[in-house]
Amino acid sequence: MNRTKNKITVLLSAFCFMLLTGCAVTETVNYDPTANFSEFQTFGFYQENPAAEQDIAAGNYNTLLDQYLKSAIRQTLSAQEGLTYDATNPDLKVAYDVSVDTETNVNTNYAFAPGFGYGYSYWYGYRYNYGFNNFPTAYRTINQYKEGTVVVDLVNAETNELVWRGVGEAVVDMTGNISQETINQIISEVLEEYPPKNN
Repeated sequence: MNRTKNKITVLLSAFCFMLLTGCAVTETVNYDPTANFSEFQTFGFYQENPAAEQDIAAGNYNTLLDQYLKSAIRQTLSAQEGLTYDATNPDLKVAYDVSVDTETNVNTNYAFAPGFGYGYSYWYGYRYNYGFNNFPTAYRTINQYKEGTVVVDLVNAETNELVWRGVGEAVVDMTGNISQETINQIISEVLEEYPPKNN
């Protein structure tokens, strides 16, 4: 009886550990050291309704995941960071992307900067056209990140230059699905690093 109890305890502990580690988020942040982040009080999305490239199979685009991302970003920037949403004339434009591919592909042949796209098991064709001249590190496109990676870029609306990038990585299931809860956690933890503490 005790042996059975011990086995159940071990199995439950292992299951709880998997749940905890499955939700663990690793985040990294880079930003333009010359940017004055106190000037940014409002935000909107870089593209309210981005359209996929024609040569990519549109059937793989997950509109629900797109809604999850937008909802999490709006809620976090408003509630957590105190910014006001302004779709027409924002100080910051938010671009976001996610890779749920099962392989990491490197593509340096994109049409214009930065040219990253949704993974969804394809190089997904979304194109944001802004600069990253003052960025301190080498720029990486979304298909250079591993699966389960969410990228949030904040762009100075006036100069169209990237000023802040947050990257969150989390474990996704074998089908490549990312739940609303996981997206919320990733976005919350990534945007906790905004604005830069030493800026």
